[in-house]
Amino acid sequence: MNGTKNTLPLPGYAFWDVKRENLDFSRDKGFIISRMFERGNLDDVLSLVSFYGKDEAGSILKSNKYLNRQGLYLAHSLLGLPLQDFKAYGTPKHH
Repeated sequence: MNGTKNTLPLPGYAFWDVKRENLDFSRDKGFIISRMFERGNLDDVLSLVSFYGKDEAGSILKSNKYLNRQGLYLAHSLLGLPLQDFKAYGTPKHH
């Protein structure tokens, strides 16, 4: 986690189904990063990348085999990572 802040605002529209106050920014970083890339708006995602860093966000997202299409392509474009590096790339999604 970069910077001097040790928290990040978690928008209700992206975390409507969990108690945000119970999330731990270290323990739950995989969930937080993935959820923000899948459901967050661009400003919120940029704040998240600033908070965790591009390397940490990229590492988490590349290993998430359930990352949805929006999250996958946003991570690819924003973080400059090849699509083939993502476990979710080419994985069939079940609805």
